[in-house]
Amino acid sequence: MEYTRLGRGGPRVSVVGLGFWQAGGRAWRLNGHGWVESVVGEALDRGINLFDTAEIYGWGRSERLLGEALRRLGAGDDVVVASKVGGFRVNTASIIRGVKGINRRLGRTVDLVQHHWPPPVYVPLCATIRGLERAVLEGHAHYYGLSNYPASLMEKAYSCAKRIEPVSDQVQYSLAYRSAENRLLPHSRQRGYTIIAWSPLAKGALAGKSRPSDPAQKADPVFRAAAGDTRLQNALDTVAGRHRATRAQVALAWLIAKGAIPIPGTRKPERVAEIAGSATLRLGEDDIRLLDEAGREYLYRWGRTYRALWYMRLIPCLLQVASIRLMGGV
Repeated sequence: MEYTRLGRGGPRVSVVGLGFWQAGGRAWRLNGHGWVESVVGEALDRGINLFDTAEIYGWGRSERLLGEALRRLGAGDDVVVASKVGGFRVNTASIIRGVKGINRRLGRTVDLVQHHWPPPVYVPLCATIRGLERAVLEGHAHYYGLSNYPASLMEKAYSCAKRIEPVSDQVQYSLAYRSAENRLLPHSRQRGYTIIAWSPLAKGALAGKSRPSDPAQKADPVFRAAAGDTRLQNALDTVAGRHRATRAQVALAWLIAKGAIPIPGTRKPERVAEIAGSATLRLGEDDIRLLDEAGREYLYRWGRTYRALWYMRLIPCLLQVASIRLMGGV
């Protein structure tokens, strides 16, 4: 396994991690949750030490399952657990209350707390950033990052930070969703924070899945676009053939080559070895060029600037909370 640092002074993490939305998310059809411990155990054996979840994934269910699995497996201090407080938490009191809840469900102090999406437009961003700083200063989390923040808001966040800067921004990023490359990725290199890529396989479409089987896939236009993109799928096949790798490994290695940390999700322990293998897959310049060209339309198809979850900024905090609670989490 290869390792890197989050941000300029953040924790040491594997260059590929695992996301656990499926462990609690209602948008995935799952039978039981016994797979969580098996997946985590296989990941630890393969050197993966970054595990990501959020308070709204099943309204805490994902965090509880991940925390229980780590305890039963005797995970050490080198494991980095990242979670997210909802974007409806916009001030110090609410953020700290949220982080304490995360820690209670995990059964440990969260290493990286992230703000899941930017606050509503009527909320001063600095109030949110000060709350995240305070959570770290008081020892409720070791580091903080942001999530689904475009470059303009990341720059604003840096101007708000007084004592501690964010180490990461977790955003949707894949060969089939490349808006982050236009402004956000250059900004991250300038400021020194790390891009963590969620949905790095477009919910399985970049791993070869052609038909949706879960509500999360059926509702995702990126899944449909990638699954039906013959040119992109052929490019993945070509590069995979050159390296005796899989499409998923190529798609993840492409993100790693761009400087991002992908966090794919899986409920199958046997897929963890495949995911871990992407960390040591070295794509050549010709490989990167072929994939870049095959996925060029996705630089702008979903927006010239990063816009995932942008609509949440138009919804008042109380309405956000009520909607997510009504659904039992996402």
